[in-house]
Order: sequence, then C-alpha cells, then structure tokens
Amino acid sequence: MDILQLIREKYDEFTTAEKKIADVILSNPREIIEYSISDLSRRAGVKSEASVVKFYKKLNLNSFQQFKVLLVQSISRAPLEIVYEDVTDTDDTRTITEKIFKATVRAILDTLNSLDTASVEKAVEYFRNAKRIVFIGFAASAAVAFDAFHKFTRIGKNCLFSNDEHMIATILATATPDDLLVAISHTGETIAIVNFAKKAKEKGIPVVTITGNRKSTVTRYSDVVLVTNTKETKIRTDAMTSRIVQLVILDTIYTLLAARDPKAIENLNKSRLAVSELKY
Repeated sequence: MDILQLIREKYDEFTTAEKKIADVILSNPREIIEYSISDLSRRAGVKSEASVVKFYKKLNLNSFQQFKVLLVQSISRAPLEIVYEDVTDTDDTRTITEKIFKATVRAILDTLNSLDTASVEKAVEYFRNAKRIVFIGFAASAAVAFDAFHKFTRIGKNCLFSNDEHMIATILATATPDDLLVAISHTGETIAIVNFAKKAKEKGIPVVTITGNRKSTVTRYSDVVLVTNTKETKIRTDAMTSRIVQLVILDTIYTLLAARDPKAIENLNKSRLAVSELKY
C-alpha cells in the first residue's frame, strides 16, 4: 500500500480537519516520521488528537504507528521526492514556476502509480476495434479531446471530435455499437458529458472515460474508466494539472496502438508526408 497515494485518492472524502492533517503530511512526509500524534494534531491546527485517530481510521489503519511504517515505505520507494506546494502571494517568479512544474510532474507520477494497467489494455482494445472513434469534451477537456482526434487520425483511425452539443447529438443518433465514445471530463459531472455517455450505453456503444473522479456520475455509463490523480491548491485548480495528465494517458493509448500495428506506422508516415507538403 502506498499510503501517500491513498491519502491523495481519498482527499475529497476527508472532513475539513482531516484535510488539514492530509495537507501537512503531503507537504512534508519525511518530517511526519518523527512526529507523535500530538505533534501532528498541533502542526495541522486541529482541535485534538482524536482528529488524527479519525484520519488514520478512515485510511483503514489500526494505529498511528502503522501509519508511520507505511509512510516510511512510501517515501523509500518514491521515484522523485516532489511534493505539492501551494502558491502564495509572496512567491517570486522562479518559485511559482518551480511549484507549477513540480506539481505537474507529481500529478503524472501519482497517476502512473494508481493507473490500472488492465483498464489501459481494455481501452486499447476498444480503440483498436472501433470503426469510428468519437471524442467529446468541453472547456479545458475540449483541447484534450481535439488533440486526441488529431493524433489518432494520423495513424488511420476514423475519428470525430466536437464540443458542440447539437453536433454530438447528431453524431450519436447514427452511431452503432461498432463505434467508440471517448468522454473526457475532469469532474465527471458535466451534464452534457453524462447524458451523451448514457445515450451511448443505451445504444450499445462502448464508452471510455478519462476523469479525475472514479466515483463521478459519468463512470456509471462507462466501460473503461481511466482516472487522473491531481490535487487542487488555493490558486491552481486540479483541472489545470489534470489536462496534462489526460494528454499523457491518451498518448499512452496512442503509442500502444501504433506500436502493435504496422499499418498504423505506415499511416503515420503518410500523414507526416502530407503535412510536410504544407510547409516551406
């Protein structure tokens, strides 16, 4: 069990006091190893030690000592000691730049550690077998959906993209179970995304969803759910970071698909040649 990863995954389920404790732990996990329950409750600014007990109980742990043992194990196998740090109004340009870059790297690593390989493989199979892939997303997720539309088109997949609800409704009206709907939504609660995923499921169309919330409404209508793991801070929203992680997940599917299909490489070379004719 990676206890730091578990804390990040359960963060939204914590109470206000528990989030304060989680923030202290995630900001400097090495320091916590030397803490007592009293030290941690005082450092987090919570009312009593009972808050710490409730915190580790919510992680299904029996004691604070068990928590610290697991914390040591998590730190020892961490590929990079990069923590989420909030941006403050006193930070200079260099400090803010480093915090944003490090937060993005941390989000990618956290998602790597939590991403289910079997789900990735299943998604690749849906992409491979689909006669047509429909990418949908709104706001920041629309940019990710469009990038995927461009990327998979280059290896010869029949792709469509839209962030217009009327156009998506029209596309799904004639879609068949041989198609694939790829829904990208950080919250997983965008009404249009949920409705289109539900419509696709009613028609027997497979749905692959990329979201930051494994318990979101859209996952009820999804055949495969790929979850990004990011953390929101006071100024930077987790949706900002998740956009990069969503791209990395789609890049992974794209690479797996292309690497296993000689025809895809042939199509990619044709695409490169066609684009080269548009440049000086």
